[in-house]
Amino acid sequence: MTMSFKIIESKDNKTFKELVKLKKGDPQSGLFLIEGEDMIKEAKRSHCLEAIILPQIDETIKEDYPIYVLKPSLYKELSSYQSLPKMMGIGKIKLAKIEELGPKVIYLDRVQDPGNVGTIIRSALSFNYSSVMLSNDSVSLYNSKVVQASKGAIFHLPIVRGDLSLLKDKYNIYLTTLDGVDERTLTHLEKPFVIAMGNEGQGISKKNMDLGKKIRIEMNGIDSLNVAIAASIFMYRFKD
Repeated sequence: MTMSFKIIESKDNKTFKELVKLKKGDPQSGLFLIEGEDMIKEAKRSHCLEAIILPQIDETIKEDYPIYVLKPSLYKELSSYQSLPKMMGIGKIKLAKIEELGPKVIYLDRVQDPGNVGTIIRSALSFNYSSVMLSNDSVSLYNSKVVQASKGAIFHLPIVRGDLSLLKDKYNIYLTTLDGVDERTLTHLEKPFVIAMGNEGQGISKKNMDLGKKIRIEMNGIDSLNVAIAASIFMYRFKD
């Protein structure tokens, strides 16, 4: 295999400008910048890797992808981390349509913390959920902390943005609230179903409160859990 390296030495280079834009992601194509060998590996494994970015030519890399080599100052500018990764790349999220969500969906209603969103996506993959859907005002999927917290799971699940109301006619919706039914009283959730998790401070949006059945986790000594922990408990509880 003959490798072809595209050398980029100027910040005025058209390709470099496009790479910088991908730090915020492209919602239309699903393309975004990924950092680190682990992320590259996961993107490749799920056929979601589009290109590799290096700080120097490395003849040992034998990959059939476009390879961009940036001079050190440009590579540093592109990275989000102080400790520079050995490689970066262009990955692609599997953006889905409503009809492609499958029978077990996790919905995130205005969830803002990128670490929480990444962790929930990771748990959804672990517990065999079919997809993740986010409200339009949840944190960006392309946030580097979302990607890192997902540990690569973001490449393996269909993901879509939209209002929960879009699912009301096709799914049984379960809203996680403090005044819901104790989940221990339920033997299972009727498929296809959606488990909706609310904003870290305010919970489920008022506009969504009448869209489904309310459920809760019984707790002692406290009145709430971190949304990623609560979501993981619900997903494990109803994984079958």
